[in-house]
Amino acid sequence: MTQPTPEDVRAFLLAHPDFVREDAELLAVLARAGGEEDVIDLGTAARDKLLEEVRQLKALNEGIVETARANLATQSQIHMAVLALLEVDSLTALDRKISSRLTGTLGVDVCRILIEGHAPLRKGESILGASEGFVSEILGKKVERLGPVDPDTAHALYGQQGARVKSQAIVRLDFGGHDGLMALAARDTQLFQSGQGTELLNFLARAIERMIVQWLHAS
Repeated sequence: MTQPTPEDVRAFLLAHPDFVREDAELLAVLARAGGEEDVIDLGTAARDKLLEEVRQLKALNEGIVETARANLATQSQIHMAVLALLEVDSLTALDRKISSRLTGTLGVDVCRILIEGHAPLRKGESILGASEGFVSEILGKKVERLGPVDPDTAHALYGQQGARVKSQAIVRLDFGGHDGLMALAARDTQLFQSGQGTELLNFLARAIERMIVQWLHAS
């Protein structure tokens, strides 16, 4: 392969000036080229400061883009999960769908819908009954809680899988007079963290809440 000549490089840079402008390190080297040693060049110092600001803004922009992509992916997952749940025609079918399709779509290991004072299914996998006051025991007065799994309540929430999951997201539910909650848990310690946005999580919870209510009092 023939090495480019200085004339070739010059011609390329003249035709593509953005190649230099968009490379902060290369621009910095060119800006300093030809300067005398031991001489304070205020112009160069100002350019260096500007270039550092450009680097920081570029990194910030890349972070924003990556976050936006992650948010869109999560939104797509939630929408797909809700659409799948809307296909069911009974509480039993919804229970099975939550245990399989929902957990797989969201990338969690377990999902529980617990309803105080009401166990609508004899052999439910995900939609289960709970004792009176259980929701307040888990959430207190909060509407939601995200973060590490509490080992003291893990078994009550997730059964045998409680010993394996590490992070969780819990949302309070209202089943027309029966308090309840939706609990998602995963082995991934970073999947659910305090401070994460919960708009999509609450959308999923409200959708499940409405689907269950239509069958709850008829069961």
